[in-house]
Amino acid sequence: MVGRLKGWTYQRLHGLSLTHRLVAVVVLLVLAAYVLTTSVSLMMLRGYLVDRADADLGAYIEPLAQRTYSQIVEEATGEQVDLEQQTFVPPNPYVVVFTPADPDAPAQTRVFQPRRLEVSMPALDRVDVDDSRLGEHFTVRGEDGVGSWRVLAAQLTDGQGRTGGTIAVALPLTSVESTVRQLAWLTAVIGLTTLVLVGVLGWFAVRRAFRPLTRIEDTAAAIAAGDLARRIPPRGTNDEVGSLADSLNRMLAQIEHSFAVREGSERRMRDFVADASHELRTPLATVKGYAELFRVGAVPPSEVPGAMRRIEDEATRMSRLVEDLLTLTRLDSEPPMSPTRVDLTVLASDTVQDARVRTPDRTVRLVALEDGERSASCVVVGEDGALRQVLTNLVANALTHTPAGTPVEVAVGRVDGTVAVEVRDHGPGLDDDAAQRAFERFYRADRSRSRASGGTGLGLAIVAAIVARHGGSVRHRPTPGGGATFRVELPAAAPDGADAPEPVDEVSTGS
Repeated sequence: MVGRLKGWTYQRLHGLSLTHRLVAVVVLLVLAAYVLTTSVSLMMLRGYLVDRADADLGAYIEPLAQRTYSQIVEEATGEQVDLEQQTFVPPNPYVVVFTPADPDAPAQTRVFQPRRLEVSMPALDRVDVDDSRLGEHFTVRGEDGVGSWRVLAAQLTDGQGRTGGTIAVALPLTSVESTVRQLAWLTAVIGLTTLVLVGVLGWFAVRRAFRPLTRIEDTAAAIAAGDLARRIPPRGTNDEVGSLADSLNRMLAQIEHSFAVREGSERRMRDFVADASHELRTPLATVKGYAELFRVGAVPPSEVPGAMRRIEDEATRMSRLVEDLLTLTRLDSEPPMSPTRVDLTVLASDTVQDARVRTPDRTVRLVALEDGERSASCVVVGEDGALRQVLTNLVANALTHTPAGTPVEVAVGRVDGTVAVEVRDHGPGLDDDAAQRAFERFYRADRSRSRASGGTGLGLAIVAAIVARHGGSVRHRPTPGGGATFRVELPAAAPDGADAPEPVDEVSTGS
């Protein structure tokens, strides 16, 4: 039964709102504290009043115990007693029970009544000399079962040392019980009033305290509905709710940023897939068209070599695109590096020589970096092949996207603990939008021209990925006088015999 009651109470409390539960808990705690303190107070008051009665009993019985056997018998059997002459007569009514030493003799009772006795006589017939209650305070009920009496018994002796029996004095506890009862009723009324006030004031206090949580709930509902820009109004306080609001606002800002990053990533992925499909579809369509023409015999024998050359060119374009995609995929998976000490001056010189061989009609020069440290080593720690591909892609990009006869310069130098390489052209340059998107995959400022010249739009993306793996940065800036400059900065290698710094995976592609 108790278990069912506890389960029902638990279910009822958890079925309420948090406000109702807190108010209920506060009221129950106040009730428990009030009941405990009231009970302890009543017990202490009753104990104090009973101790007072016990002290009175001791004062009453002492002069009686000093009387001789014959005097007690004379007073107990007399018809009247002059109370004014009794120095031990108290202001309260009390009962004296005299028990002779002879067990066959009847006990005699005498009532002393300064005022009217309001309770029945105590249920105390006699207290014999061998009674264990002698010398102890004890309580008995009234003869009709109503009211209580406090009793103290003592043994009497005559002047010759003969036992004179026992005497017991009983005081009614009517005043004690009345006082405790009135205090109990008074505290009950005050307690009930207090509980009502605590419940009402607690309700308003909890509702006011939970008002910020209500605003948080409304904000959460708006965010769940799709309003990611919604924020919790600041409280300007240092309490727990204010700290919670600040933490939630920071969390919501991060969530909004994460969603924006994810949407941007999804958008770039869609563009990447669309661009890759488009880039592959064009050469595949060319190959398929020539193959069908050859199958149906629509290609004259004299045009077969040209058709085969076109098929080979488109296959080469597809192969180059696939290789670039594989390179980006491999870089994205962050394979382990096998770094060595690489001199970028040597790499830049080799790249310039290769460009001159491929395009003998173009001017490609290797120059010193204007802000570089003179006679400083330009050695970095990295993969020779990957860094060579960075310079090759940048030079090829400059040659591809500038008019014929436009000079290209490759500058190398060391600046403040980094090795910088700049590839400059003096062509038309890039507008702001093109400069911002230059390192995106498949982005081309002039798509038709790039496709005709065999570009895939992945060269600069590969450059950014490789530089990032080497803990460097690459960015675009306009060339003074017109044109585009791409600057790569990599951490310089430590001198021979010193520990080389570990590359950090970060990249800056800002213009």
